[in-house]
Amino acid sequence: MEESSHIQELINTISFQDNEVDRVAMDRVVEAARALGNPRQAVPLMLRWIEKNGHLDLGSPGPFVHFIEEKMDYLPELEASLSSKPTCMTVWMANRIANAETDPVKINHWIGIFERVLSHPESDEQCRDDAHSFISHQSDRLEV
Repeated sequence: MEESSHIQELINTISFQDNEVDRVAMDRVVEAARALGNPRQAVPLMLRWIEKNGHLDLGSPGPFVHFIEEKMDYLPELEASLSSKPTCMTVWMANRIANAETDPVKINHWIGIFERVLSHPESDEQCRDDAHSFISHQSDRLEV
C-alpha cells in the first residue's frame, strides 16, 4: 500500500546519536501516520522498527509506544512481535496490558508469552530478565 510505504520511508530516516533516537524524526512519523486514512496501519511498521532497534534508547516509552497504545487494537501485532523478536520495550508493553487485566485466564495468557520470551533465541539478557520479573509479578497477582 502506498500510504504505508511512505511511513516506512520516514521510519527509515530515523537516526541515532550515541545510541539515542532522534525523537523529532519519530514525531514526524507519528504525525504522518495520523494523516493516513487508516492511521493504525502504521502500528506493525513501528513494532518492526522497535524489534530492529530494541537495543538502543527509544524513549521512555517514546512517541511510537504512545501512538501504538492509543487504541487497544494492537494486541495481535504485539504478540506477533514478541514471537518474532522480543525486546525490552515490547515485553514492557505486554506487562502493561497484563497489569490492566483482572481475568486470571488473560493474565495467564500473558505469563505464557513472557515464558516463551525466556527461551526465545532472539531475546537478549535484559529482555529475559524483564520477562522473568514480569512472570513473578503477574503470578503474585494471581495468588492474591
